[in-house]
Amino acid sequence: MNCPNCNSVLPDGANFCTVCGANLAQQQYQQQQYQQQYQQPYGQAQYQQPYGQQQYQQPYGQPQVQEIYIQQPYSAPPARQLNTSRGILKFILLTIITFGIYAIVAFSSISESINIAASRYDGKKTMHFCLLMFLIGPITLGIAVFVWFHKISNRIGNECARRGVGYSVSAADFWIFYFLLSFTLVCPFIYLHKLFKATNLICADYNMRG
Repeated sequence: MNCPNCNSVLPDGANFCTVCGANLAQQQYQQQQYQQQYQQPYGQAQYQQPYGQQQYQQPYGQPQVQEIYIQQPYSAPPARQLNTSRGILKFILLTIITFGIYAIVAFSSISESINIAASRYDGKKTMHFCLLMFLIGPITLGIAVFVWFHKISNRIGNECARRGVGYSVSAADFWIFYFLLSFTLVCPFIYLHKLFKATNLICADYNMRG
């Protein structure tokens, strides 16, 4: 006998394929049930096919061919769409115009978005940036701010890898570009660009797949 799944030659009476592992007994049972249910002798009424199955009329004397369509589960996009329009130029201009207020809004949006997109997968929760800025940061003399950026950079990088978006950011980027090379005045903006782009890609993937 041959395996109906991979067409490998098997000993007669085999219940499982030794090559692909197909359950031959189950397939034979399903085939018998199918023949008993749908193949009627000539001259008898034909059963009505269930919804979602399409029947093709065959010439007289040939076996009937039936094609079954299996509907794949559809995952609806989330009701709330996350922001995907973060950009370094927008950040610089609006921060200058609002005297620094937009920077707080932008980082608060990042902390909120990453919690929505990643918390159910990694079980973590990033502190809201407003709470960090106005309470925890002053209490810790600014140390908590560095810890916050370190953790959220790694968390965004891990979520990028989990979703396979093809881009990433890490805590190393923060310490190198934003801290060690801050005297260049350009490298901190390179880090912010990476942070914004990685967050935008995560939010775009979340808006499509949840």
